[in-house]
Amino acid sequence: MSIASSSSRCMRTFLSRSVKHNSLRPVSKKLRVEIPLFLLPSLTKRYQSTSSDNSPKQRDKERYNFNTSLSWSESPDPDHVHWRRVTAAELTSRKEPPTRVKMLVRDFIDDSLYNPHYGYFSRNATIFTPPKEGFNFSSFQDTAAFQEAVAERYEKEYGLEPTTGQTGGLGRQVWHTPTELFKPYYARILLTAILQSYKLNHFPHEPLILYEVGAGNGSFMIDSLSYLKENHPEIYERTQYRIIEISSSLAKGQRARAEKEGFGDKVEVINSDFFKWEGKKDGEEACFVVALEVFDNFAHDMIRYDISTLTPFQAVVAIDASGDFSLLYEPVNDPLIRRVLAYRRLLPPSSSTSPPFSTPLLYSSLLRSLYSSLPFSPNLSEPDFIPTKSILFMERLREKLPGHRLLVADFDQLPDAVQGRNGPVVQTRYGGSMVPCETFLVKQGYFDIFFPTDFELLRDIYSVIMNSPSQSLSSTSLPSSTSTSSMPSSTPTSASVPSRSKSSPVGLQRDFFSGVRGFRRRQVNIYTHSEFTDKFGEKDTISKTNLKNGENVMKVMYGNAKVMF
Repeated sequence: MSIASSSSRCMRTFLSRSVKHNSLRPVSKKLRVEIPLFLLPSLTKRYQSTSSDNSPKQRDKERYNFNTSLSWSESPDPDHVHWRRVTAAELTSRKEPPTRVKMLVRDFIDDSLYNPHYGYFSRNATIFTPPKEGFNFSSFQDTAAFQEAVAERYEKEYGLEPTTGQTGGLGRQVWHTPTELFKPYYARILLTAILQSYKLNHFPHEPLILYEVGAGNGSFMIDSLSYLKENHPEIYERTQYRIIEISSSLAKGQRARAEKEGFGDKVEVINSDFFKWEGKKDGEEACFVVALEVFDNFAHDMIRYDISTLTPFQAVVAIDASGDFSLLYEPVNDPLIRRVLAYRRLLPPSSSTSPPFSTPLLYSSLLRSLYSSLPFSPNLSEPDFIPTKSILFMERLREKLPGHRLLVADFDQLPDAVQGRNGPVVQTRYGGSMVPCETFLVKQGYFDIFFPTDFELLRDIYSVIMNSPSQSLSSTSLPSSTSTSSMPSSTPTSASVPSRSKSSPVGLQRDFFSGVRGFRRRQVNIYTHSEFTDKFGEKDTISKTNLKNGENVMKVMYGNAKVMF
């Protein structure tokens, strides 16, 4: 049963905004551009909408909406009850975005990014490629000069799109990562961390098996194998490099590049969605899984909590006959969302695991009741974007590659994010500049949608998953007591607050030590980008990225990135 809806229809003729520089994404300057008419929805103001099978859509006057994502109407658009419920997987064969359908937020984002026909990564994304030999960092006076050189190469290689025509100047977005900018030195530092663990625990009795999920242009693969061949030939001979790549075009390029560089016999490219991958027969063997700038594009779900009872509601995106979006809210019934909430309840209370309220409201049902009775007060919390696909990724690792060790590098903070806890950044490239948006309800395929990674929450849930009993977690729920306890009581009592001492299921405690052998002895650490560079980078490698003024550009940039290993 849906309890609320909101329209996403928005209009704006001009957009003027100064975008803060994001080290991991293209730089934009103050922008004033005309937006194409077909992209006007979802850029700024909200309008209430209704629809009917027998009459054309009408727009009410603009209304002030105190609750941001809620309308003043007590019930959603009545047409939505007739719309089909779909998933992103069911839409892969469609060549145009669907209408008159409903789907979870994660399915909407997955469809927008990965649909093979109109998805963003199928048509608009290009990875920045530096000079083949890398940049000569010692030739730059300071970080600003280096960034200017990157911008010049960016414009030279990819140019600017015209602002006229059917697409209105919306073209490829080119994004860059530390692996590309600091090649080959950044890859060497990451590989050094892996080699330390491999030599300590596996060499010389076991081969070095590397999995890279989402390898992009294959730069990390080439730089890593080249480093092994030159500096550790005894390990190189025992190395197997496997790439799991969802994009057919990128997979083809990765194979070609491996062959060209002479690594064809070492590299296996698996063109598959990791979430559908069936695994390898030797999945029990020790291996290392590398995910560089991958978790940011894993789709999230959105939940909001009833302020009076702390009951969570899952958000559903509804798309009407004209392609307009609405948000509907319903009790949590999706198995994956329930599992993620259950995992969070097993962890100590923190700002990442509790509902997004201030401490007085969170722990006082009386204050919540008084607050919700105030005029114009919202009846639901701010959006809480939960990393459902990231958690599913770790469950799949537990199932398909239980002997792995995971290395993840991504951002932990993002500017210009959509409102809400762990809200995404939504942007597109227009006329050579980046245009950020205020909502994720945007035209499918034209906007990048990426999320910050809560590394502390990711590490804690990862540890729970790896220490859990061996089972197909991706298709089964946690013990029933966990599932039911993941949703707070509908009455405003002390049980509404996530209490770990009372909610931890007896069944999980009984089997807690039957997880992956030896995992409890591992330390899963989180480093800032600079800390990781200092800990695992050799002095000679780090010095190669020093600038004329003495700055180390590899440590100065990407201050909003972290590494988990």
